[in-house]
Amino acid sequence: MKKVLITVSALVLLLIILPFITGNLEVRQLNDEVRKELQGLNFLKLSDGVVHYDVSGPEDGEVVVLVHGNAAPLFSWDKNINALTDAGFRVIRYDLYGFGYSDRPDVNYSRELYDRQLCELLSELNIKDPVNLAGTSQGGSIAVEFTANHPEKVKRLALLSPFINVLPMKAIIALVRVPGIGNYIAVTAFDRINLNYPKKVFADTDSIPSEYTEKYREQLSYKGFKRARLSNLRTDSLSDFTSSYEKVAETGVPVLLTWGTADIVIMEDSISNIKKAIPDLTYHEIDGGGHLVHYENPGSVNSVLTEFFKK
Repeated sequence: MKKVLITVSALVLLLIILPFITGNLEVRQLNDEVRKELQGLNFLKLSDGVVHYDVSGPEDGEVVVLVHGNAAPLFSWDKNINALTDAGFRVIRYDLYGFGYSDRPDVNYSRELYDRQLCELLSELNIKDPVNLAGTSQGGSIAVEFTANHPEKVKRLALLSPFINVLPMKAIIALVRVPGIGNYIAVTAFDRINLNYPKKVFADTDSIPSEYTEKYREQLSYKGFKRARLSNLRTDSLSDFTSSYEKVAETGVPVLLTWGTADIVIMEDSISNIKKAIPDLTYHEIDGGGHLVHYENPGSVNSVLTEFFKK
């Protein structure tokens, strides 16, 4: 009995001190004062918080809106902007709440939040005509939900390795959704998980660009990132989107789906599910492409995107 008590006591002590051992990357506040020091960036105050966005390309160009996923904020589209603007498009990209230089509001990171963010952004930028919409990973499911809810606002929809209903590490995600346990995991493990995430999204893990890792890590330093990620995992943002995909099919909005065969985040079963939900989509497969293939190997994606949006 004494050994059991000692073991339990040691375990309890470890659980108490572990958060102090693991440390915390979130050491900076993201506020108006900090944003003033970020020269040349654009910000808008929407109903749920301040949003960082970027607009490039000819003012009279047809609008393309890019929605990033969990692999990186707005800068994950850096390698695709020139191809789109050179093709004559007016390109808008933005940081989702919780990412990059956008606020990390203490709210539920639900489908409704992301849908409202995009609606308000387009309204504030006075975008009235239907847009060409592209989303990757979770940004793909956000784009699908937006199209399903507002088909009149979308001309064409491009999905790059989008989420539908299957994610790896189901057991860990289930634990994260348990009150108390999930909060503890967020405090003790999220920094390490987030730092390792780039290795999951690049096909060539030995050649991840330093510019990517530096920018990716910077967003982790602003307070509220882990809280936002935890909420995102606990809401309907990562539940089954099959019905939303099916609604998109009913709208008649043209859909492009691209996927890299070396993607270990969104795998082949997800792609099959998407094809079943939207039978008439245009599919483009990239041999050996990873989850972030549009950043890692932009040449394999840019021509496909521009051709699709020009149709």
